[in-house]
Amino acid sequence: MKKFYKLIGIGLLVVGVLAGCGEEVTSNADEPKEAPKAADQKDKKVSEPKKDEAGNTILEEPGQKAESEAGTAELIKINKVNETVNVSPLKITIQDIKVIELSDVDSVFAEDLAFSIDGEAELLEKGFSYVQIQYNVENTQDQNIEWYDLVNVITDKGEQIDGMMKDFFIDDADLDSEFIGKVKKEYTDAFVIKDKDINSVKLVFGNTMNADTFEDITGEQTVEYKFE
Repeated sequence: MKKFYKLIGIGLLVVGVLAGCGEEVTSNADEPKEAPKAADQKDKKVSEPKKDEAGNTILEEPGQKAESEAGTAELIKINKVNETVNVSPLKITIQDIKVIELSDVDSVFAEDLAFSIDGEAELLEKGFSYVQIQYNVENTQDQNIEWYDLVNVITDKGEQIDGMMKDFFIDDADLDSEFIGKVKKEYTDAFVIKDKDINSVKLVFGNTMNADTFEDITGEQTVEYKFE
């Protein structure tokens, strides 16, 4: 199960999509041409998604779309946070927070996702939205640290999500909660949300513990970020 989600995650969540999704535009020569209004021009000015060195498509502008085996992903909102949260001795650098809408959902993906998050496959197959959070974590001290990363996500629409149970993207960092000395880990977490029209999210990062004695070092840290 974890291997399956990691494969899908590479294609969808880390936006290594199979191909960019372009909008097909047709015209009729017999129809009179009308100059586009300013508002229409603004809506259509969505740049083509970029690709990284590995050929992965990067969704970084609202309105951009891309396709994967899981479905068609559209970036709805993004906050390029690039801020650091200290949960000593860990330094958490939040890269960005995205709201993504997935349509044309693959039925097999919907079924496995429903099993993972205790949801309903039929509803997920009709399309759903999710929050994706990307962050890096560095242990700044030469001691072994136990940490359970993002424990809760709370939206301004009153939805509280269990970060440990509802994260449907499995990456290498999720497979081991221990930091053995001065190491760095990269995280991508994703959570299905009921309402894509959120304006802000609170992130609750778990406490740090001494991995040898399990004594608490630093308590939970809560931060909030808004979408403009």
